[in-house]
Amino acid sequence: MFDWLDPLQLFRLDTALILTLLVVSVHLTFRVGIFSLAPMGFAAVGGYTAALIAMNSELPLVAGLVLATLAAGGIGALFAPPVLRLRGIYMALGSLALAQAIVVLIRISDVTNGPNGIAGIPQGVSTELLLGLLVVTFCVLQLSHRSYYGRAAKAVRLDERTAEGLGINVFRVRFMSFTMAAATAGLAGALEAHRTSVISPDQYGFATLVIVFTYVLVGGNGHWLGPVLVTWGLTIVREELKVAGSNWEDVIYGVLLVLVLLVAPNGLSDRALYRGPRRWWRSIRSRPESDTPSAKVAN
Repeated sequence: MFDWLDPLQLFRLDTALILTLLVVSVHLTFRVGIFSLAPMGFAAVGGYTAALIAMNSELPLVAGLVLATLAAGGIGALFAPPVLRLRGIYMALGSLALAQAIVVLIRISDVTNGPNGIAGIPQGVSTELLLGLLVVTFCVLQLSHRSYYGRAAKAVRLDERTAEGLGINVFRVRFMSFTMAAATAGLAGALEAHRTSVISPDQYGFATLVIVFTYVLVGGNGHWLGPVLVTWGLTIVREELKVAGSNWEDVIYGVLLVLVLLVAPNGLSDRALYRGPRRWWRSIRSRPESDTPSAKVAN
């Protein structure tokens, strides 16, 4: 299906698709007002779980991906109660400490080969599989966005006390979002491990987290499609300008993030941002033909 792409282009496409899943995991927490810095830790859990299963068992790849996703989601569910009791900067620091603790445990463990990582992981993740998983993910996101859970998540993000007054179980909504985000990040880590065939603790650092957070903040939490489109758009810009991994990439992302936060604090997917242009367009369409400039010239 993608035979017209050379191996390097195909690898970049697969990397962008896996990164999209990681962006979705961050969006799941942002849309309920959780500022979590733990996705890279959950991605590490998923990556190492899938790698160890593939290297030490004869289970099929799909089974390894499922178990890796469940492992990351289980750890997310285990640590969600203490993390969700925190607020603001304390929640961010607490989730970051959780992610760093996971990475440190991986680095010092003999089971995970310590700082040397794991090489020779069987490949088998195709572009078609990644696209299929993303389509399923997008369908679930859209269904949840228009469901009671989606409306409850928005209410919790806007005002927790008002949400509680409406009968919404705030803790349950936040717990589900945190757990699903952990599972999604774990799936992304597992897919990356099988796609690159090598993983190490160093790849789950803060640099990737900054890129992911930039995509989510620019895209906004109004709708899941915003961060996804921003991810794809900025990935294309990175490749076309050949700034990936350079200092210029940090400059571009920094400037873009500042501009978006000034113009649209809630991101580009905030519907309020487009109310003015929509009203202007409706006023033009509803204006009588005699009032249009072309009609006046004709008269």
